[in-house]
Formats: sequence, C-alpha cells, structure tokens
Amino acid sequence: MIRDEIKKLIASATYTDKADVVLEHHDDKVFGDYSSNIAMRLAREQKKKPMEIAENIKKTIVELKVDYIEKIEVANPGYINFYLSKECLQGQIIKIIEEKEKFGELYEKKEKIMVEYSQPNTHKEFHIGHLRNVFIGSALVEVLRKAKYDVVSANYIGDTGSHIAKCLWGIEKFHSNENLDDINDKAEFLGKIYFEAVRAIEKNPEYEKEFKELQNKFDQDDPTLQALWEKTKQWSLNEFKKIYELLGIQFDVYFFESEEEVAGKKMVADLLAKKVAERSQEAIVVNLEQYDLGVLVLVRKDGSALYGLKDIPLAVKKFKEFNIDTSIYIIDIRQNLYLNQLFKILELYGLREKMVHIGYEVVTLKDGESMSSRKGNIITARELIDEIDNRVKSKFPDSPDSLTIALGALKFSMLRYSANKKIEFDINESIKIEGATGPYVQYAHARICSILAKAQSLKLEWQSKNNLSLLSGERELNLMRELNKFPELVEEVSQSYEVHKLTYFAIKLADKFHSFYNDCRVIDESNLELTQSRLELAKAVKIVLAETLRLIGVSALEKM
Repeated sequence: MIRDEIKKLIASATYTDKADVVLEHHDDKVFGDYSSNIAMRLAREQKKKPMEIAENIKKTIVELKVDYIEKIEVANPGYINFYLSKECLQGQIIKIIEEKEKFGELYEKKEKIMVEYSQPNTHKEFHIGHLRNVFIGSALVEVLRKAKYDVVSANYIGDTGSHIAKCLWGIEKFHSNENLDDINDKAEFLGKIYFEAVRAIEKNPEYEKEFKELQNKFDQDDPTLQALWEKTKQWSLNEFKKIYELLGIQFDVYFFESEEEVAGKKMVADLLAKKVAERSQEAIVVNLEQYDLGVLVLVRKDGSALYGLKDIPLAVKKFKEFNIDTSIYIIDIRQNLYLNQLFKILELYGLREKMVHIGYEVVTLKDGESMSSRKGNIITARELIDEIDNRVKSKFPDSPDSLTIALGALKFSMLRYSANKKIEFDINESIKIEGATGPYVQYAHARICSILAKAQSLKLEWQSKNNLSLLSGERELNLMRELNKFPELVEEVSQSYEVHKLTYFAIKLADKFHSFYNDCRVIDESNLELTQSRLELAKAVKIVLAETLRLIGVSALEKM
C-alpha cells in the first residue's frame, strides 16, 4: 500500500519505528492525500520546534525523489502533508483491473481467529434483532478473510434453557391433541406457543407449578419430553438454515448449549478445586467483587446450569480444539457485564488468550406497531424481509429481482450505523435510490454496467494501449484517490472491527462516481482515446464497488 511506503519514508527520516507513524486522510484536498503529525509528537523528545522538525523531514524525503509523491508541504503547527502524483493514482487503475476482486487483499497472517455470531435460540422465532448480529458477524468474517487471517465462523445455538421447557409445556398443555406433523409453518407455531405459555404462566400460579414439574422431568431426561424436544428443535434448525441460505450466510462450525452444559457440569469440580468458583447457599458461584464485576451464578441451588457454566467449557474448546489465537464474540451490548465476567473467570481458570466482545445495540422498527407480530410484538426476520420486498416491488415495478434489492437495502441499513448505536429501522428510507442506502450504491454499480455494455455494443475501434495520463481532471483524480483508499480500509476494519466503515466508503465511492459521470462524458465517439481511458476508470470503480458490497453481503446488481 502507498500509505505504508510513505510511513517507511517518515520512519527512515526520523529514525522511528514505522508502527509509530500515523497517517490520516482529510476530506479537504488542501491537506493533501495523507497528513502526519509526527513532527509535533517528536518535538518534546528532541526539544525542537515542530515546524523545524517537519521541514527537516520534508527535505530528507524530497531529496529521495520518490515518483509516487508529487509534493510535500508543511503546515502550522507542524503537519506534513503529502500529495500523490497523478501517475501514482493512474497506476492504481491498472493494478485494480489486473488484480480484479483480489485488489485490497493483504499479506498472509499467522493469526487464527474465530468469530462467533448469530446465536439464535431454538423454539423462538428469528427476529429483527438477530439480523443485526448476523450482518455484523458475516461482514467481519469476510473482511478478516480479505485481510488474509485464518478465520473460523461459528454459531452457538441456544437449544436448552427455561424458554424451551416453557415451549414444551405449552405444547403439552394446550396442543397435545394436535398432529404436529400437519403444521405448515412450524417455526411460527413454536413462537406462538412460547408466548402463549409465557402469558398463561404469568396469569395462573397453578400453571407455574405445572411448568416447574415438567421442567424437572425434562432436566431428568424424560424420554417423551426428550423426543418432543429433539423433534421441535429440528424444526427451529430447519428454519434457521432457510434464513441463512436466504441471507447468503454460511458457518464453519456449530456449537450447541445442550452439549456445552454437559461439559460444564463435568468442570464444576475443577472450578471448585482451583478456587475459581465456590459454593454459596447451595448454589455454585464465582465471586468477582474484588474486580468490580459482582457475582456470577453458574449453577442454581436446584441444580440447573446457567449461561456461564456453558460458556466456560466452550471457550476452552475453541482454543484447544481449533487452535485459535483470538476469539471474537458478537453479542448484544447489554451482555457487556456478563462477557467481562466470563473473560475474568477464564483468566482465573488459566485461559489467558485474546478474547474480544463486539457489542451491538438494539434495533426497533419505525412505526413498528404496523409491523408488530401477533405473537408477542416480535418482528420476525421473515416478516420484515417480506415487507421490504413488497415495498421494493411497488417502488421498482420493472426490477427483475426485487428480493435482492430488498436484502441489499436491509443489510446496508443495518450496517450503516456503528454497532454501539441504536437503530430505528425505516423501511421506506432504506429502499430509496438516493442517499446513504444500499439501492443507491447498487444503482451506481448497475449504471457502470450499463455504460460498459453500451460501449461494447458500439463496437468502437480502440487504441492498442490505454493512455491513462489523459485522466487528469479533478473529478477523475478524486475518483482515483477514493479507489486508493480501499486496501487501507480493509486493513483498518480488520483491526478495529468497525464494519460500518465499509458502508461509508461504498457511499462515498458511489457519490464520486456519480459526480464523475455527470461532469465527464464517458463515451465520446469523437475522442476514442479519452473514452477508452475513462472506461478503464469505470471498470476499476465497478470492481472495487462490487468487492465492497460483497464484504457486507450485498449483491452488486447489473440492472436495477
């Protein structure tokens, strides 16, 4: 990357480590393509004025006569601004067209990373909140792979717990005479039964007693309840599979709470022996108050295992069986305390590996009452996708693929916000063809495809070699500057995990392409040499735009 080359120059000129050199982009071209504050950082250490240090750095680098730097300027109070040469920017077009979708790939990493995301509960419907989790996780996996990490994508299915016992109780209590195999939408049925059971138990104390009795039987492996659990669990898993296929999501490995619970119960004696856990009022807990993390209950006094007892063995399994270096958890931000408790427990247990929690905020639907499910005000993923698809069909009646546009609008809108920001999802805003939306970026890609198809249909006689030096206008240069940022973006997101920055880049690249298209005549039959050069630029934008969309799971359409 050009940025890394400039960092090396600065490091060499200042006798510092390249890792200590920071380069920034500025929207205002007055500050160049890259700007460094290294002189101000060194001023105190060298007991010199920042401007003096900056001028010395500038002089040293200028004397090297590097061809990819057009000029270097020093600005108060000590910034060093680097301007890339036109030849350097034009060279990026050649690089992009040669490397195609591989443009932006980084060097091979030794680090192996597992990203755990999605984590739906069986016997509950896949809802709008699950979608944000899935989109963040999937995008992060793709970026890390683009950055050449060894990545394992994992899904941890919640197939045990009180919510399942309530669902089984509801089936036994209110639907025992029904033929369950005849039910059409089995996932919807389970969601309905769960909420029906919750409401019934809340209103009737006798039902609470019945539920507890069934839960005890289930925990003791009652064969009838176990069979019902296996049957209904598979319904949920089948539905999850359909949703993942619809969203274009794949996992390398699945973990199940029921299996980790067994492993966790086997670990209890070891946790007690190592004094990580202790007995308290017939329960088993971990006291973390000295770390300001409170007390985490692992096993209730009735013997039922809570989340912690399942997550501890799973964490150990990840590192030992999959030989990973980093474990990333994408989980609701409201679980931040719990994740900190878990990481501290694992540290006390002796697992001092790198573990990261990426928390995300809740998602609500604007004017949600009109979309609320009758099954407990849960907006399911399928309901939302169907609604967006219907509105896309209405807005784009001639579109050959409304569902692809709908999914693109949904994914892009969900990823447009930083994970720690709440989302009020607005369907009508998400499908607009103008503004910061998926369809807007998809339209930019489709427009380029249309231009390239038109050029091909004209059967123009091209020059034997492209003259990219003709691409020297301000709109063309701005577009090339943006393309140059893509590899840096991949690196940045792979380190910060802030996948929302991909959408910012896609919008900005689409904006700059539209500005270029509006101001520059791409196909000019009276100037075939310039036409050919501009078409090459359009091809480069198409490649990078498509690859950016791929990373966030949005299809790059050729026609809208």
